[in-house]
Amino acid sequence: MVWFYSLCVRALVAIGAAIFVLLYLPQTGLYDAVVQWCWHEALPLVATHLGLSGHPLVHAAIILPGLALAGSMVWALFGFARAWLAVRRRLRGAVGQGPHGSTIIEDSDIVVGVTGVGRSRILISDGAVGALDAEELEASVNHELGHIQRRHRPVLLFASVLGALGRTLPGTRTAEAELRFSLERDADQYAVRRTRDPLALASAICKAATGHSPAGALGLEGSGRVNLRLDYLEGVSAPAAPGLERAVRALALALILTTLGLLAAVPSWALAAPSAQHTLSTADASCPEDRGH
Repeated sequence: MVWFYSLCVRALVAIGAAIFVLLYLPQTGLYDAVVQWCWHEALPLVATHLGLSGHPLVHAAIILPGLALAGSMVWALFGFARAWLAVRRRLRGAVGQGPHGSTIIEDSDIVVGVTGVGRSRILISDGAVGALDAEELEASVNHELGHIQRRHRPVLLFASVLGALGRTLPGTRTAEAELRFSLERDADQYAVRRTRDPLALASAICKAATGHSPAGALGLEGSGRVNLRLDYLEGVSAPAAPGLERAVRALALALILTTLGLLAAVPSWALAAPSAQHTLSTADASCPEDRGH
């Protein structure tokens, strides 16, 4: 969950930056300089043909960070809707019911996954039913049950929103990928605890890696790094000690709370920031044509 906390911090930083620009920039001398710049005198040809004006340009600069956040959120919502429709199409083509209440869909590839949006459903292709033996199929279904029981789906949905807000910050995509990998590891551990057969799960993951993830769902093969997951299953790479993991989570939570406190203080900081002393009033600094009116 440390990577989830990292996404929280990134989203809060992006929101705080947009609020700071919106409240602070109008108090600066740069704002007045751009607003009062006589574009038709500085760039006569361009201003005449394009109708440039300092006012709309500087206003656009102020609201641009907020517009970027809004646009990113709209795109994320569009992705959710597209994933939901893809799941609906898959379920309409269901051909039967599999183990543990799973739904068998028509697909020649090895497809095992759980729906990422809407009602939680485990999807298994008829190709997977034929390619996986009984132990592999049981381990695969328990892996997907782990996603449901450990509530990974809402975590990933919320992480997608946080990632959309922090998209402009470096490292956001890496944090999202690491979070997904951590959740796959957690589902692997859940399946091994239930089946006591890590080799069956490892074999199923290798076979699923040759297929594809169901649209709008979390696939058994994850988003890559299969070899590292197999190392964990085989005990080559041991997970972090529980005490160390708890300490890291506590540190990450403290970082989020600190960032929230700073975000709450951003509006007062921006409004209390010392405004530049303007040497010219708006009337004196306006263009000659404007003063004539």
